[in-house]
Amino acid sequence: MEFHQIRYFVAVAEELSVSRAAERLHVTQPALSRQIGVLEGELGVELFERIRKRMYLSEAGRWFLPRARQLLCDAETAVQQVGERFGAARRTMRLGFLPVFLDDLVAPAVREFRQRHAGTQVSLFELPPRAQLDRLRARELDAAVLGNIEEVERERYVIHRLSRHPMAAVLPDNHELAGRKRIPLGALRGEEWVSLSDVYFPGRREWFRKACAVAGFEPRVTAEVDSLSLLLGTVSSGGGVGLLPGHARKLPHAGCVFVALAAPVPTAELLVVLPKEPVTVEVETLVSLLRDQAGRQIPEGR
Repeated sequence: MEFHQIRYFVAVAEELSVSRAAERLHVTQPALSRQIGVLEGELGVELFERIRKRMYLSEAGRWFLPRARQLLCDAETAVQQVGERFGAARRTMRLGFLPVFLDDLVAPAVREFRQRHAGTQVSLFELPPRAQLDRLRARELDAAVLGNIEEVERERYVIHRLSRHPMAAVLPDNHELAGRKRIPLGALRGEEWVSLSDVYFPGRREWFRKACAVAGFEPRVTAEVDSLSLLLGTVSSGGGVGLLPGHARKLPHAGCVFVALAAPVPTAELLVVLPKEPVTVEVETLVSLLRDQAGRQIPEGR
Protein backbone atom coordinates (compact mmCIF):
# COMPACT_ATOMS: atom_id res chain seq x y z
CA MET A 1 0.00 0.00 0.00
CA GLU A 2 1.39 3.39 -1.04
CA PHE A 3 0.59 6.75 0.53
CA HIS A 4 -0.55 8.18 -2.78
CA GLN A 5 -3.13 5.38 -3.03
CA ILE A 6 -4.48 6.31 0.41
CA ARG A 7 -4.59 9.98 -0.62
CA TYR A 8 -6.44 9.04 -3.81
CA PHE A 9 -8.94 6.95 -1.85
CA VAL A 10 -9.68 9.81 0.58
CA ALA A 11 -10.23 12.25 -2.29
CA VAL A 12 -12.64 9.91 -4.11
CA ALA A 13 -14.43 9.15 -0.82
CA GLU A 14 -14.92 12.86 -0.15
CA GLU A 15 -15.99 13.75 -3.68
CA LEU A 16 -17.87 10.50 -4.44
CA SER A 17 -16.78 11.13 -8.01
CA VAL A 18 -13.65 9.94 -9.80
CA SER A 19 -13.75 12.88 -12.20
CA ARG A 20 -13.96 15.51 -9.45
CA ALA A 21 -11.29 13.75 -7.38
CA ALA A 22 -8.99 13.52 -10.40
CA GLU A 23 -9.41 17.25 -11.05
CA ARG A 24 -8.69 18.01 -7.40
CA LEU A 25 -5.56 15.84 -7.39
CA HIS A 26 -4.38 16.93 -10.86
CA VAL A 27 -4.21 13.37 -12.19
CA THR A 28 -6.04 11.65 -15.02
CA GLN A 29 -9.24 9.72 -14.36
CA PRO A 30 -7.84 6.41 -15.73
CA ALA A 31 -4.76 6.69 -13.50
CA LEU A 32 -6.88 7.44 -10.45
CA SER A 33 -9.30 4.59 -11.15
CA ARG A 34 -6.39 2.21 -11.69
CA GLN A 35 -4.78 3.11 -8.34
CA ILE A 36 -8.08 2.70 -6.49
CA GLY A 37 -8.41 -0.72 -8.11
CA VAL A 38 -4.88 -1.64 -7.01
CA LEU A 39 -5.65 -0.52 -3.44
CA GLU A 40 -8.87 -2.57 -3.38
CA GLY A 41 -6.94 -5.55 -4.70
CA GLU A 42 -4.32 -5.24 -1.96
CA LEU A 43 -6.99 -4.90 0.73
CA GLY A 44 -9.10 -7.69 -0.73
CA VAL A 45 -12.33 -5.67 -0.46
CA GLU A 46 -14.33 -3.19 -2.51
CA LEU A 47 -14.19 0.31 -1.05
CA PHE A 48 -16.90 1.75 -3.29
CA GLU A 49 -20.25 0.65 -4.66
CA ARG A 50 -21.78 1.94 -7.88
CA ILE A 51 -25.56 2.17 -7.86
CA ARG A 52 -27.44 3.72 -10.79
CA LYS A 53 -24.22 5.32 -12.06
CA ARG A 54 -23.55 6.97 -8.67
CA MET A 55 -20.67 6.15 -6.33
CA TYR A 56 -21.15 5.27 -2.66
CA LEU A 57 -18.71 4.14 -0.01
CA SER A 58 -19.09 0.47 0.81
CA GLU A 59 -19.25 -0.60 4.44
CA ALA A 60 -15.52 -1.37 4.25
CA GLY A 61 -14.88 2.04 2.68
CA ARG A 62 -16.76 3.86 5.44
CA TRP A 63 -14.77 1.93 8.05
CA PHE A 64 -11.44 2.61 6.31
CA LEU A 65 -11.95 6.35 5.66
CA PRO A 66 -11.24 7.76 9.16
CA ARG A 67 -8.23 5.44 9.49
CA ALA A 68 -6.90 6.54 6.10
CA ARG A 69 -7.20 10.17 7.18
CA GLN A 70 -5.27 9.45 10.36
CA LEU A 71 -2.49 7.74 8.39
CA LEU A 72 -2.14 10.80 6.18
CA CYS A 73 -2.25 13.09 9.22
CA ASP A 74 0.53 11.15 10.98
CA ALA A 75 2.72 11.14 7.88
CA GLU A 76 2.34 14.87 7.18
CA THR A 77 2.86 15.79 10.83
CA ALA A 78 6.06 13.73 11.05
CA VAL A 79 7.47 15.37 7.91
CA GLN A 80 6.66 18.86 9.20
CA GLN A 81 8.16 18.25 12.63
CA VAL A 82 11.41 16.87 11.22
CA GLY A 83 11.79 19.92 8.99
CA GLU A 84 11.01 22.33 11.81
CA ARG A 85 13.21 20.64 14.40
CA PHE A 86 16.24 19.64 12.35
CA GLY A 87 15.96 21.70 9.18
CA ALA A 88 15.12 25.20 8.10
CA ALA A 89 11.37 24.73 7.60
CA ARG A 90 9.24 27.55 8.96
CA ARG A 91 6.72 26.90 11.71
CA THR A 92 3.42 25.33 10.65
CA MET A 93 0.20 25.85 12.57
CA ARG A 94 -1.73 22.57 12.72
CA LEU A 95 -5.52 22.66 13.13
CA GLY A 96 -7.69 19.59 13.66
CA PHE A 97 -11.38 19.67 12.81
CA LEU A 98 -14.52 17.61 12.19
CA PRO A 99 -15.42 17.24 8.49
CA VAL A 100 -18.93 18.66 8.82
CA PHE A 101 -17.48 22.10 9.74
CA LEU A 102 -14.89 22.44 6.98
CA ASP A 103 -16.69 24.53 4.36
CA ASP A 104 -18.65 26.99 6.49
CA LEU A 105 -16.35 27.44 9.49
CA VAL A 106 -12.78 26.19 9.17
CA ALA A 107 -12.02 27.09 5.55
CA PRO A 108 -13.26 30.73 5.72
CA ALA A 109 -11.48 31.33 9.05
CA VAL A 110 -8.20 29.85 7.78
CA ARG A 111 -8.46 31.82 4.54
CA GLU A 112 -8.70 35.07 6.54
CA PHE A 113 -5.91 33.91 8.86
CA ARG A 114 -3.55 33.37 5.91
CA GLN A 115 -4.20 36.91 4.72
CA ARG A 116 -3.28 38.30 8.15
CA HIS A 117 -0.31 36.00 8.80
CA ALA A 118 1.15 35.32 5.38
CA GLY A 119 4.40 34.07 6.91
CA THR A 120 2.74 31.22 8.82
CA GLN A 121 1.85 27.95 7.15
CA VAL A 122 -1.40 26.24 8.13
CA SER A 123 -2.10 22.51 7.86
CA LEU A 124 -5.60 21.10 8.31
CA PHE A 125 -6.25 17.63 9.71
CA GLU A 126 -9.69 16.05 9.50
CA LEU A 127 -9.79 13.80 12.57
CA PRO A 128 -12.29 12.39 15.09
CA PRO A 129 -12.32 14.03 18.53
CA ARG A 130 -10.22 11.39 20.32
CA ALA A 131 -7.44 11.64 17.72
CA GLN A 132 -7.53 15.43 17.98
CA LEU A 133 -7.24 15.34 21.76
CA ASP A 134 -4.39 12.83 21.62
CA ARG A 135 -2.50 15.01 19.16
CA LEU A 136 -3.10 18.13 21.23
CA ARG A 137 -1.60 16.34 24.22
CA ALA A 138 1.40 15.30 22.13
CA ARG A 139 1.75 18.88 20.80
CA GLU A 140 1.08 17.62 17.28
CA LEU A 141 -1.86 20.03 16.93
CA ASP A 142 -2.01 23.68 17.94
CA ALA A 143 -5.81 23.80 18.08
CA ALA A 144 -8.77 21.46 17.59
CA VAL A 145 -12.37 22.08 16.53
CA LEU A 146 -14.62 19.40 18.01
CA GLY A 147 -17.87 18.74 19.86
CA ASN A 148 -18.84 17.80 23.41
CA ILE A 149 -15.97 16.38 25.46
CA GLU A 150 -15.75 14.82 28.92
CA GLU A 151 -15.18 16.93 32.02
CA VAL A 152 -11.82 15.26 32.65
CA GLU A 153 -10.67 16.41 29.20
CA ARG A 154 -11.94 19.95 29.81
CA GLU A 155 -9.58 20.22 32.78
CA ARG A 156 -6.57 19.39 30.59
CA TYR A 157 -7.11 22.07 27.95
CA VAL A 158 -8.21 25.64 27.35
CA ILE A 159 -11.76 25.58 25.98
CA HIS A 160 -13.55 28.22 23.89
CA ARG A 161 -17.18 27.59 22.93
CA LEU A 162 -17.97 28.51 19.34
CA SER A 163 -21.68 27.62 19.08
CA ARG A 164 -24.41 25.27 20.22
CA HIS A 165 -26.26 23.03 17.78
CA PRO A 166 -29.72 21.45 18.09
CA MET A 167 -29.78 17.72 17.43
CA ALA A 168 -32.02 15.98 14.88
CA ALA A 169 -33.22 12.41 14.56
CA VAL A 170 -31.66 10.42 11.71
CA LEU A 171 -34.14 7.86 10.37
CA PRO A 172 -34.18 5.40 7.45
CA ASP A 173 -36.13 7.02 4.62
CA ASN A 174 -38.78 4.27 4.85
CA HIS A 175 -39.37 4.82 8.58
CA GLU A 176 -42.98 5.58 9.53
CA LEU A 177 -41.91 8.95 11.01
CA ALA A 178 -39.57 9.92 8.18
CA GLY A 179 -42.11 12.26 6.59
CA ARG A 180 -42.82 14.25 9.73
CA LYS A 181 -41.49 17.80 10.05
CA ARG A 182 -40.84 17.47 13.78
CA ILE A 183 -41.06 14.67 16.34
CA PRO A 184 -40.42 14.39 20.09
CA LEU A 185 -37.34 12.37 20.96
CA GLY A 186 -39.56 10.16 23.12
CA ALA A 187 -41.37 8.96 20.00
CA LEU A 188 -38.26 6.85 19.28
CA ARG A 189 -38.11 5.14 22.70
CA GLY A 190 -38.75 1.68 21.25
CA GLU A 191 -36.15 1.91 18.47
CA GLU A 192 -32.75 0.30 18.10
CA TRP A 193 -30.10 3.03 18.15
CA VAL A 194 -26.85 3.62 16.31
CA SER A 195 -24.47 5.85 18.26
CA LEU A 196 -21.00 7.31 17.87
CA SER A 197 -18.37 5.31 19.73
CA ASP A 198 -16.85 6.61 22.96
CA VAL A 199 -13.49 5.37 21.67
CA TYR A 200 -13.51 8.01 18.93
CA PHE A 201 -16.00 10.51 20.44
CA PRO A 202 -15.15 10.56 24.16
CA GLY A 203 -18.14 11.36 26.37
CA ARG A 204 -20.68 10.61 23.64
CA ARG A 205 -22.24 7.61 25.39
CA GLU A 206 -22.95 9.49 28.63
CA TRP A 207 -24.21 12.56 26.76
CA PHE A 208 -26.55 10.43 24.61
CA ARG A 209 -28.04 8.57 27.57
CA LYS A 210 -28.65 11.82 29.44
CA ALA A 211 -30.44 13.29 26.41
CA CYS A 212 -32.69 10.22 26.20
CA ALA A 213 -33.28 10.25 29.98
CA VAL A 214 -34.70 13.78 29.68
CA ALA A 215 -37.11 12.34 27.07
CA GLY A 216 -38.09 9.58 29.52
CA PHE A 217 -36.37 6.47 28.23
CA GLU A 218 -33.15 4.44 28.20
CA PRO A 219 -31.87 3.96 24.63
CA ARG A 220 -31.27 0.45 23.31
CA VAL A 221 -27.94 0.96 21.52
CA THR A 222 -27.26 -1.93 19.15
CA ALA A 223 -24.30 -0.43 17.26
CA GLU A 224 -21.55 2.09 17.95
CA VAL A 225 -19.60 3.49 15.00
CA ASP A 226 -16.51 5.67 14.69
CA SER A 227 -17.59 8.37 12.23
CA LEU A 228 -20.59 10.41 11.14
CA SER A 229 -20.51 8.80 7.70
CA LEU A 230 -20.62 5.33 9.24
CA LEU A 231 -23.58 6.33 11.39
CA LEU A 232 -25.43 7.63 8.33
CA GLY A 233 -24.58 4.49 6.38
CA THR A 234 -25.71 2.19 9.19
CA VAL A 235 -29.04 4.02 9.53
CA SER A 236 -29.52 3.93 5.75
CA SER A 237 -28.99 0.17 5.71
CA GLY A 238 -31.66 -0.39 8.37
CA GLY A 239 -29.33 -0.80 11.34
CA GLY A 240 -31.34 1.53 13.58
CA VAL A 241 -31.93 5.24 14.13
CA GLY A 242 -29.46 7.91 15.20
CA LEU A 243 -29.05 11.37 16.69
CA LEU A 244 -26.79 13.97 15.06
CA PRO A 245 -26.56 17.77 14.90
CA GLY A 246 -28.95 19.09 12.28
CA HIS A 247 -25.88 20.76 10.74
CA ALA A 248 -24.73 17.29 9.60
CA ARG A 249 -27.61 16.99 7.11
CA LYS A 250 -25.33 18.54 4.49
CA LEU A 251 -23.25 15.33 4.48
CA PRO A 252 -24.22 12.71 1.86
CA HIS A 253 -27.04 10.68 3.43
CA ALA A 254 -28.84 8.75 0.70
CA GLY A 255 -31.27 6.30 2.27
CA CYS A 256 -31.91 8.28 5.46
CA VAL A 257 -33.51 11.56 6.48
CA PHE A 258 -33.00 14.19 9.19
CA VAL A 259 -36.12 15.03 11.21
CA ALA A 260 -36.15 18.01 13.58
CA LEU A 261 -36.94 17.35 17.24
CA ALA A 262 -39.69 18.95 19.33
CA ALA A 263 -38.80 20.73 22.58
CA PRO A 264 -36.92 20.04 24.72
CA VAL A 265 -34.29 19.68 22.01
CA PRO A 266 -30.90 18.25 23.06
CA THR A 267 -27.98 20.33 21.86
CA ALA A 268 -24.28 19.76 21.26
CA GLU A 269 -21.50 22.28 21.81
CA LEU A 270 -18.92 23.13 19.18
CA LEU A 271 -15.59 23.99 20.78
CA VAL A 272 -12.12 25.13 19.89
CA VAL A 273 -9.66 23.41 22.21
CA LEU A 274 -6.08 24.52 22.93
CA PRO A 275 -3.19 23.12 24.99
CA LYS A 276 -2.62 24.79 28.36
CA GLU A 277 0.37 26.88 27.40
CA PRO A 278 1.10 30.53 26.53
CA VAL A 279 -0.97 31.59 23.53
CA THR A 280 0.87 32.96 20.50
CA VAL A 281 -0.44 35.87 18.49
CA GLU A 282 -1.16 33.46 15.63
CA VAL A 283 -3.26 31.10 17.77
CA GLU A 284 -5.08 34.06 19.30
CA THR A 285 -5.94 35.32 15.81
CA LEU A 286 -7.15 31.91 14.68
CA VAL A 287 -9.44 31.48 17.70
CA SER A 288 -10.90 34.96 17.17
CA LEU A 289 -11.57 34.24 13.49
CA LEU A 290 -13.20 30.88 14.27
CA ARG A 291 -15.47 32.54 16.83
CA ASP A 292 -16.42 35.32 14.43
CA GLN A 293 -17.12 32.88 11.63
CA ALA A 294 -19.18 30.62 13.89
CA GLY A 295 -21.30 33.58 14.91
CA ARG A 296 -21.94 34.57 11.28
CA GLN A 297 -22.40 31.19 9.64
CA ILE A 298 -23.58 28.91 12.42
CA PRO A 299 -25.74 31.11 14.67
CA GLU A 300 -26.50 29.88 18.20
CA GLY A 301 -29.44 27.49 18.35
CA ARG A 302 -29.74 26.93 14.61
